[in-house]
Amino acid sequence: MQAVKAGRRVAVVEQEAGVGGMCVHRGTIPSKTLRETALHLSRLRRSAALLEFTIKPDLEVAALTTRLDEVVKAHVAYMGRQLERNGIRVFHGRARFVSDRLVEVQSVDGSVRRIEAAAIFIATGSRPRTPPEIGIDHENILDSDSILSMLYLPASLTVLGGGVIACEYASIFAHLGVAVTMIDRADRPLKFIDPELVAKFVGDFERSGGRFLGERNIASVEWDGVSKVVTRLASGEVVGSDKMLVALGRAASIEGLGAGRGGVEGERARAARSRRALPHRRAAYLCHRRRDRPAVAGGDRDGAGGGARRATRWAWRPAARPR
Repeated sequence: MQAVKAGRRVAVVEQEAGVGGMCVHRGTIPSKTLRETALHLSRLRRSAALLEFTIKPDLEVAALTTRLDEVVKAHVAYMGRQLERNGIRVFHGRARFVSDRLVEVQSVDGSVRRIEAAAIFIATGSRPRTPPEIGIDHENILDSDSILSMLYLPASLTVLGGGVIACEYASIFAHLGVAVTMIDRADRPLKFIDPELVAKFVGDFERSGGRFLGERNIASVEWDGVSKVVTRLASGEVVGSDKMLVALGRAASIEGLGAGRGGVEGERARAARSRRALPHRRAAYLCHRRRDRPAVAGGDRDGAGGGARRATRWAWRPAARPR
């Protein structure tokens, strides 16, 4: 909150009911809550010599995240108090660029206001990257935002991808007793990590009942209309499972932002070029630390208050009210 303490004024535009972003509402906090439950149940399972323990086959996923709501509410309340205490005004609504220095915010009640700033900071987070050939229905074929919306713990799960999100959920569900198959084009998951460490992870994953299929290409994915998601590989192999998680990375969440009018481009390299052309507009990963420019944080969805904290390096001023 350094800008406020230095006498600047800051505004945050957020489309969700509470601040916190993907980290708090759909990403880190929910997955870590489920992870803690999985670890606890795994420890109980290892104590089978002392007590009898089984997980119900029709266990509701909500029962595994009973503390999630209170944890999320606590985070949102804490960040809200921080913003309020520092005099940072939060506008709830959908923002879009009118020009490179002007954003229009439409509230849930339909009212519209415009906010002008000498610098606008974009921190709208990311969304799951979904290949067009895979029909994600958020019921049988899910992405990382909807995976915890499942009503019941599945008996089997196919995970597409070998990155951090794919590995995290694959290992969590394996520890919960789900038969997990992880499929990736690479020869091993987490290619950016030391191979020896990855081998340890894969070994633990397989000891938990999971299996990793590397160097595989997907030919087709479809729901059979009855009970299984059927994955056909280019090698001719067929993998069936109750549910599928598509975790093939994430993309910048700038839909509906009118990014072109703000001089914003989707790819990092193009954004670097536009940074030179429009130094008053910054995407989150191009944040700089100049203290002489006001800004609007266009959505606090890149982490637990991260966008709001970084945007407080600048100030805001409202434009003329629209007629």
